[in-house]
Amino acid sequence: MIIGIDFDNTIADYTGVFHRVGVILGWLPKEVGQTKEDVKAYFINAGNEPKWTELQGIVYGKEINQAKPYLGCLEAIKSLKKEGHSIFIVSHKTKYPIIGDKTNFHIAATNWLKSHGFTNCTDGPIASENISFHEKQEIKINRISTLQCDFFIDDLSSVLNSALFPLPTEKILFNQKPHPSIELNTSDWKKVHPMINSFINRRS
Repeated sequence: MIIGIDFDNTIADYTGVFHRVGVILGWLPKEVGQTKEDVKAYFINAGNEPKWTELQGIVYGKEINQAKPYLGCLEAIKSLKKEGHSIFIVSHKTKYPIIGDKTNFHIAATNWLKSHGFTNCTDGPIASENISFHEKQEIKINRISTLQCDFFIDDLSSVLNSALFPLPTEKILFNQKPHPSIELNTSDWKKVHPMINSFINRRS
């Protein structure tokens, strides 16, 4: 099977990072909620969306190493690889921030994957040539189609439910909020591997 996986908020967990960096920079009061949504809402409600855009550039760039892999993610991907599945990362990610230092997001994310053991090491489960970042969502979805992914895992239902998303590809929504139109939903990587195997067994 060919299994495609998104990167941001699917493999890389930014929980608390936007809040922590924003507070350190003095842009954000400590009492604002910890989630990315809370932080974004604070800036939007304050009429300061450019500052939110700049904060994203910092977190996805030079501060990306504050993000951690979701618990069980690397182990699940290694198990899938050992079973003979081909693993690809296909991500929608701009190359440079709109505001602030011109850190290359693609290089930052690639280095993060290396440093956390996903690629370019003895038992890294993902070949470096199987990782791609795309500046437009429609190009990302076209890549999923070209790869003929049997499964694709993403935190955004808008990607999985896009009119461009390939019909043969089974969708797995990695999100705490299930979407009624998507059969396979989880926010726990420990459930992803058995979920895929169960689906394969049902279909065979």
